[in-house]
Amino acid sequence: MTGYEIASGAVGREGTNVGDQRTVYDAALQRLSERGYGSLSWGDDGLFGTFAAAYAACTQVSLTALTGVSGELDGTGQGLTGVARNARDTEDFNAEDVGGITWA
Repeated sequence: MTGYEIASGAVGREGTNVGDQRTVYDAALQRLSERGYGSLSWGDDGLFGTFAAAYAACTQVSLTALTGVSGELDGTGQGLTGVARNARDTEDFNAEDVGGITWA
């Protein structure tokens, strides 16, 4: 034992959990985007209008940036699931290979 063993079952489960969190995250992000530009409802065309426009622009940039996190959650979940699958496949191959050795 090297101390670097992978508990492939646990890693696979957590990979699925991380992937599932993307759905939850996307739903929350959808609710934020449906709120729209809250500042536009303030109805001020005067000096405060500049602030409202900047607020709306910041809201849009933030939502765009947060959309990227969704992809990272998905990629991380798929990566963990892939690691678990590769570890299991390697362990299975090694077990078959060792079982096929003929000792003289």
